[in-house]
Amino acid sequence: MAGEVKAGSANTLEKVKRSVRKSELEKLVRDLVSIPSHPHAPTGEKEVAVFIRDFLEDEGIEAHLRNVERDRPNVLARLGGHAEGKSLMLNGHTDTVDPFDMDIPPFKPTVKGGRLYGRGSLDMKGGLGAMVMALVALKRAKVRLRGDLLFAGVVGEEMRSEGTEDLVLKGPSADMAIVGEPTWLEIQPYHRGLEWLEIHFYGKAAHGGLADQGVNAISKAAKFVQKVEDELVPVLRARRTKHGLPPTINLGVIQGGQQPSSVADHCVVRADRRWVPEETLQQVFQEIYDIIDRLKTEDPEFKAELKRDPRNMKTMTHVPNVVRRNHKIVQSLQDSVADVLGKPAALSPFFGWTDAALLTHFAKTPAVVFGPGGEGAHARTEYVLTDDLVKCMHVYSDVTLRVCGVAGKN
Repeated sequence: MAGEVKAGSANTLEKVKRSVRKSELEKLVRDLVSIPSHPHAPTGEKEVAVFIRDFLEDEGIEAHLRNVERDRPNVLARLGGHAEGKSLMLNGHTDTVDPFDMDIPPFKPTVKGGRLYGRGSLDMKGGLGAMVMALVALKRAKVRLRGDLLFAGVVGEEMRSEGTEDLVLKGPSADMAIVGEPTWLEIQPYHRGLEWLEIHFYGKAAHGGLADQGVNAISKAAKFVQKVEDELVPVLRARRTKHGLPPTINLGVIQGGQQPSSVADHCVVRADRRWVPEETLQQVFQEIYDIIDRLKTEDPEFKAELKRDPRNMKTMTHVPNVVRRNHKIVQSLQDSVADVLGKPAALSPFFGWTDAALLTHFAKTPAVVFGPGGEGAHARTEYVLTDDLVKCMHVYSDVTLRVCGVAGKN
């Protein structure tokens, strides 16, 4: 028995790097982007999941599909460990937002000036492709890991996170995880929680010519909006958190009434509330209830109720994600980024919400967000930086060596 190969050794990593060409990675991401997997796509996420499974199987990697809902499968893959070692999960979502009104062809990806354009290229088929190719690189290089490397391509992250909920409930589980959302090559072990809220306002319908006989729900909603802007927003801005980004509320949608000549008897405001670990979910709700109660005191005709938006989550609350900076997954990523990029890794908070929170909080699998850079997630022009794809693939490979370890060779 030869001596154990040192985890993260330069020779092993260089062998892994040489096993996949940049052009292969770019082609994989182009192929992924070319397959529609948004909420209104005829096949949902199924076609892209089948493609990933077949791609991995063609490389000799154990992979299979598992339905989360009808014709909506997660794709799961594994490079098996050969000894007792820590396990690592690479997690990414296969769905994208809708491609409507884009300024580029959403599903005809092009590479120009170091940018790969198309819907989902940045969020997050770029990171997804880099993760898939990290498995391929390790397999081709014949690296014998001590612990398991798992890959999970999950459905539904852009809406209710059905795919990662399924992982939490049914496995497979891992000791730690990386979620490949775009971070511009920064390590992001923290992000805020997310609640989508609906505030319903109720009035009394009447003819527009007899408006004083009605109660206008839109006017009541306007009072609420003003209270939020004047009273709640400043409080949230001033609220301190040790993790970087403060809590916020965004009033993103308002809908009410039926036609101009009728007094609106119903109006709804939909809000995005980002909350921090120093807050509680009850506090998030209570601050809205308090505004409603104050308006009821000021206006006897004011009627409103607060509801959770059912489109925001399946069963698991979208809690904040917090992984301590001295955790092995964070430190291993720091070492890997330094090795691959040749400079110290930056740590920062992630601006959005990700499935990392479900893994950390509910599965007890500390999960950190790390992925490529680019521009235009959810926007009219979206691209991922092709050099970042390669760097991510190398970081994912190197951190696997550090976390899972490398088994000795016969």
